[in-house]
Amino acid sequence: MLLNCYPRPRLSPARTIINTMSYRRIFFSCRLFLLAQGSSTLQGMESVHAVGHPEGLRTGKFPRSPLLRWSLGMLPFLCFWVGLSAEPIRLTYWNWAPNIEQVVEIWNKKNPDIQVTISRAAGPMEIVPKLIAADRAGTPPDITNVTYQDLPALVVNGLVSDITRAMEPNKSKISPVAWSLVNLGGAVWAAPQGTSPMMFYYREDLFKQFGLEVPTTWEDFAVVAKKLHAADPSRHLATFPTADPGLFVALTHQAGGNWWTLEGDTWTVSIASASNKRIAEFWGELIATGAIATSQVWSPEWSASMAEGRLLGFISAVWAPPLIKNIAPATLGKWNAAPLPRWREGAGTKWASGVMGGSAATVTAKSKNKEAATKFILWITSDPEALEAYVRLANIWPAWLPAREMPTLQHAPTFIPQRTDFYALATAIDQETPTVSWGPNVSTSFDAFRNAFATAVKKKSGFSEALEIVQRTTVRDMKSQGYQVKEAR
Repeated sequence: MLLNCYPRPRLSPARTIINTMSYRRIFFSCRLFLLAQGSSTLQGMESVHAVGHPEGLRTGKFPRSPLLRWSLGMLPFLCFWVGLSAEPIRLTYWNWAPNIEQVVEIWNKKNPDIQVTISRAAGPMEIVPKLIAADRAGTPPDITNVTYQDLPALVVNGLVSDITRAMEPNKSKISPVAWSLVNLGGAVWAAPQGTSPMMFYYREDLFKQFGLEVPTTWEDFAVVAKKLHAADPSRHLATFPTADPGLFVALTHQAGGNWWTLEGDTWTVSIASASNKRIAEFWGELIATGAIATSQVWSPEWSASMAEGRLLGFISAVWAPPLIKNIAPATLGKWNAAPLPRWREGAGTKWASGVMGGSAATVTAKSKNKEAATKFILWITSDPEALEAYVRLANIWPAWLPAREMPTLQHAPTFIPQRTDFYALATAIDQETPTVSWGPNVSTSFDAFRNAFATAVKKKSGFSEALEIVQRTTVRDMKSQGYQVKEAR
C-alpha cells in the first residue's frame, strides 16, 4: 500500500488514504523536527512537499535523483509512523476519593497520548507528610488531591506548581469561595473540585413527635436542644465532636472568623478572637448542661445514636445524605435539611455557612510533565462528562459553576426525597459563604484543638481558655519555622 504513495505522474488511489490536511500536518511536523536537528535535508523539503501533494504533481517540482526522490518521499511517512508508535506520557495521580478510578478511565480512553494512573498512597490526613517524603526521595506523583486546609502547607514547602496562567481564564466559572481557597500570595496553586455549603439535617418525624420547631437562629437552637433533653434525657439535638476541629472552625467562619490571614510576608493569627470565643462558649455551655452530646462523628457510638433516633440532628455539609443513608438506612425519608441557624447579631447575621472540607487537584513541583498534568486537572475539574461521573460516583458538590446545572443535581437526594429544592438551597448557601484562608500549620493547630478541647470537656472548664491554648501553640510553631507572625484578638 505504501509503495503506491511514491512519486508517480498521476496521483495513485492509495494516496487518498491520507487526508491532505493530515498529510500537511505531518509534513510540517517533520520540518520542525529537522529544524531542531539542524539538518541540511531541509534544503530539499520543498521538493518533498511537492512529491506528497497533488499540486506538486502538476508543477513537477521533484528532485532529479530517483534515490533522493525516493528517500525524501519516505521521510514524512517515517515521521508519521514514529509518531504513532511513540510511548504515551504517563502521569501518577494521588487521590483518595471512592470510585475515582472510573472517572480517570474516561480520560484514559479519550487521551491515549496521556495516560493517568491512580495511586492511593496518601489519605486526606496524610497528604502533607507523605508528599514531603516523596518529594525528598525524588518520587512525587505528577498530580495530587489536596484538602483546601492543607494546600498552604504544600505551597510554603515548595511542593506544588503555580498554575495561575492556566486557571485565570476560568475564574468567572468557579465558585468565589473555592477560588479564594486555591489562591495564596497572589498566585493560583490548584484547581478546585468542590465546595461544602453547610446544612442542619434533622429527623422530621421526631421533631413532630416532640413538638420541636426547626431553629433559625443559634439562640433558638440552644432553646430547642434544652427542651428536647429535658423531655427525654437519652436524646440530644446534635453532637459537638471535640475531635473534629474542622466543624468548629467552619462555625467560626459563619460568625466572621478567619483563623489565618496573609498580607505580604506576614501571617496574622486570630484563633482566640472575641468572635471565636463567643462561639466556643456557646457550645461549652450546652455541653455543660448536657443538652448536646460529645460523641465523635462516624464513631460506632455516634452511628448507633443516629440510626436509633437518639440524635435528632446533624450539622454537616451538602454531601451528607448518602453518608447518613449508609449508617441509618432504615431512616430513609425521615430526615430533612435546613439552612444552618444564624446569629441574631454581628457578622453571623450575614453568612449562611462556613468552609467545612473540600479539596482540589494540583500539579507537583517536580513533575516532569507539568503541561500534561495541568491539562488533566483542568479536565477533571471542569469537563461535563468528568464532573457528571465525579458527582455520581464520589458525591462532590462541584466548584465549577456550570456543572451545577447538570440533570443529576436538579432532583432531591434519594435519602431526602421531600427536599425537592435541596441543590437550589445548596447553591444559595454557597453564595452566602465567606471567603476565608488557611494557614501553613493547620495540622499543628488541629492537634492542639483536639487536646485542649478534650481536656476542657473532661475538666468541665470553659472553651475560651482552650482557644487561647490553640492560639499560643499555633503562633509558637509558626515562629519556630521562621514565619513573620502577628496576633489579633
